[in-house]
Amino acid sequence: MLAETLNNYLKENNIRILGEPMANENTPPIDWEKQEVFEFHFDLGISPDIDVNISKKDKVNEYHISVTEEMIDKQVEDNARRFAIFEPSEIVAEEDMVKGDLCEISEHGHVHDHEHEHDHDHDHDHDHDHQHEIHAHGAMIHVLSIADENIKKQFIGAGVNDTIVFNPKIAFPNDTDRAALLKISKEQAMEINGDFEFTISEVSRFKPAEIDQSLFDKTYGVGEIDSMEAYRTRVREDIDRRYSRESRYKFHVETKEKLMAKTEVPLPEAFLKRWMLATSTDEKLTPEQLEQEFPAFGLDLKWRMIKNHFINEVKIEATEEEIREQAVWTAQSRYFQYGIYDAPVEQLFRFADALLKNNEEKQKIADVILENKVIDHVKTLIKVDEKEVSLEDFNKLTD
Repeated sequence: MLAETLNNYLKENNIRILGEPMANENTPPIDWEKQEVFEFHFDLGISPDIDVNISKKDKVNEYHISVTEEMIDKQVEDNARRFAIFEPSEIVAEEDMVKGDLCEISEHGHVHDHEHEHDHDHDHDHDHDHQHEIHAHGAMIHVLSIADENIKKQFIGAGVNDTIVFNPKIAFPNDTDRAALLKISKEQAMEINGDFEFTISEVSRFKPAEIDQSLFDKTYGVGEIDSMEAYRTRVREDIDRRYSRESRYKFHVETKEKLMAKTEVPLPEAFLKRWMLATSTDEKLTPEQLEQEFPAFGLDLKWRMIKNHFINEVKIEATEEEIREQAVWTAQSRYFQYGIYDAPVEQLFRFADALLKNNEEKQKIADVILENKVIDHVKTLIKVDEKEVSLEDFNKLTD
């Protein structure tokens, strides 16, 4: 009842607060049996009024990255490599995939027998006295991924049935990669630091796809592109779109920095720190740790208040249709992170639907839309200086 009364008072008097009301330490003691009138004191973190002082005198650069013929050439080559095939070969080259048996060599220089052979078709109990006696049958090595140049040179020029001796820990420093190669647990892989003998049984040559109609169809769909000229035009558009997102992001960041620098937001820091300590779910949070973390929290809160100022002033909102479109783009971006650039539309839609069923994910997507719209609105209030730059110069600006 007390909380409800307090909240109603704040609403009726249009008092905007940060955090939640906290009991004042000087509240007088209460005699619940004798008193008829009770007095409660609360501390509030009053939300400050915001005056965003920007105008056409404020300038932000907006960059457009020039797409060159060299960039198109490289992307066409990358597309050909993306749809590459592996063909049988006799001699190993740097980009080849090599298959063979990988056997640990004992301290006495002998190759261990096959008693402890590991393959994909059988599960083994590795918790035994000879867990390091390893024979990985059908091990696959991509020569280009070998970290040590001297070991890599041993492979290049070797042929089927040749034997190479090397230390997997030096060739593949990453424990997870080494465990996958040897077909053992990551914990076992971390303990291994000796030589192995690798006998080559197959060599597969990496061969980029031919740049022809077949590549056009694989890249953009059957019948979508019917000539090299049309293919390069489409590639140019893709590159332009990709770098437009990067330049938009830079404009977004610089506009946000301009707003933050031009806007005074006096926060009730002492109250907020007290409130954060009282409500934190991290039991180990100390006042000293909070002092270190508060500046970042303060900047984030300041930006949210500036953003909400425009959202309320201009009545900015994110529609369900916009949220769905952004969810599909979010799904596509996550596939891009794993090198998947041609996920089927139906798959993207399913991924987007899954994201939207999670209320937290949906709110994040809506926040992205709202923030983009705020930046678009601010763009109309300031001076935007458009600049054409090369990719090299743009990268220097972002370093």
